[in-house]
Amino acid sequence: MNRRKVVSTAMACFMSIALLITACSNSGNQAASSPSLDGDKNTPTTADAAGPLGKYETPIDVHAVRGINGSYKFPQGEDIGNNLWTRAYKDELGINLIYDWVADNSGGSDSAFSKKLNLMIASGELPDIVAVNAKQFKQLAENGQLADLTEVFEKYASPYTKDVAKQDGGMAMTSATIDGKLLGIPGFNGNITDANVLWIRSDWMKKLNLPDPKNMQDVFNIMEAFATKDPNGDGGKGVVGLAANKNIYDGFADLESFFNAYHANPNGTWIKDPSGQLMYGGIQPEMKPALAKLQELYKSGLIDKEFGAKDAAKEAELLGQNKLGITFGANSNPYYPFDDARKLNPNMDWKAYPIPSIDDKPARPSVGFPIGTYYVVNKNYKHPEVIVKMFNMNFEKFFGETGDWNTWGVTKDRLEAFKWPFVYGFPPNKDVPGRYEALKNAVASNDPSAMNGEQKADYDAYQAFMNGDQTFWSTVRQAGPENSSFAVLNYYKENDLLYTNEYRTSVQTQTMTLKWSTLLNLEKEMITKIIVGSPLDDFDKFVDNWKKSGGDQITKEVNEWASTSK
Repeated sequence: MNRRKVVSTAMACFMSIALLITACSNSGNQAASSPSLDGDKNTPTTADAAGPLGKYETPIDVHAVRGINGSYKFPQGEDIGNNLWTRAYKDELGINLIYDWVADNSGGSDSAFSKKLNLMIASGELPDIVAVNAKQFKQLAENGQLADLTEVFEKYASPYTKDVAKQDGGMAMTSATIDGKLLGIPGFNGNITDANVLWIRSDWMKKLNLPDPKNMQDVFNIMEAFATKDPNGDGGKGVVGLAANKNIYDGFADLESFFNAYHANPNGTWIKDPSGQLMYGGIQPEMKPALAKLQELYKSGLIDKEFGAKDAAKEAELLGQNKLGITFGANSNPYYPFDDARKLNPNMDWKAYPIPSIDDKPARPSVGFPIGTYYVVNKNYKHPEVIVKMFNMNFEKFFGETGDWNTWGVTKDRLEAFKWPFVYGFPPNKDVPGRYEALKNAVASNDPSAMNGEQKADYDAYQAFMNGDQTFWSTVRQAGPENSSFAVLNYYKENDLLYTNEYRTSVQTQTMTLKWSTLLNLEKEMITKIIVGSPLDDFDKFVDNWKKSGGDQITKEVNEWASTSK
């Protein structure tokens, strides 16, 4: 499904790593032949694995492959095969991690890495362990090439790892389980940070003496006030009420959230009908009143007249021009694009709000299925528990009681060490309620002693900001105790407001593979045309076209998936 992925800065960039970790690598490390072909690998054994974080009495070799992109930097003389994390695997676990090959992963599914891995999968010659996407995972499972990790996870997963696996209600682990067998460890990730919030210029609200919005009508009133009452002091010309961009759905200037306010769920979100069948949210009647209102706002000049020709970055230029006061967007917007705009307008301030509702029924922000990476083991490798032990080490060193993010996540030289380990995932509750509650409690008690390294960095940033250091504004507006995006996400969580896509897999159906991108483009084109003035009945024509152009067949396939995955 086509779901947005938010962009964050170094402070928050690990939030999306679970969907990108197959790329973490360096091309400078080439290794010897794969042990997957060795005859002595056919009898799995875990005799000397020594528990969740114990060291193998006799060191073991583990062969893998990796992708590469230019963002991965290392200390001088080191690379993906020789770094802080590979040494920890060897010294603390007795694991000699060897990369048989690495390749450029730039370009996603069309990258050299993806193509080479697909050839390897087709040949049936796998390394001992490998990170794969959902489609590759399905193919390997169907071909019987994967080790069953059910028992080794139960036996070797640390208590913390098992807790992480339960934090999303078992959604990730279920996606990795086929015919009752756990065939991979998902790259654990939280979809709560995928939820958008409403951002409003709080300094403008204060200047115009406007109250906090409680519903969408309040938001419309604020839009009009911003556009007509000269909040920026330049005579009141050119201020846009609501941000939008040509991509319609985005991490900034997003309109999916506007539809959510009307209880509509477009952008690849599948919902349940009263009988429990899955149906596509973007063709439901709830879309029409939202489209009608967007058309009205555009006609009234409250939406940028040029939005259809602008991407999110171009629309963000309005911020620096002091011409924009309301946007739906990602929790990380304080880092980008607000931080850049504040350098031009130092008095600019923003406050985060939950997505308001058009009526008395709460709005539910739609979020996608969060897992895109699975870590699998060759069925012939005799130490299948190794992948579980690697996860145990990651969770402990990043987030556990002895964790130290400032050593294992980001080095003292500001190198992004969190990209170096072979496996990566983060607890679904790590940021919300994790970081949010930790900072809120530490501020209230003036005691950060219970915080881990990452949380302590938030606390230090908050204290510096309260003492006048504006460079930490972004951290405080993302993770702060109040007026922050994390505070809004925590509100969503406490009130069970997130609506997770009911099609809970990253694998596209057969017809989706052929036609989904076309259907989604048709949806965006329809929305854009209606906003700028096409008849509202064009939505009904779009629905008919959507069904005839593959939508009905996709709906059938999605429900077939649902019936077999219960």
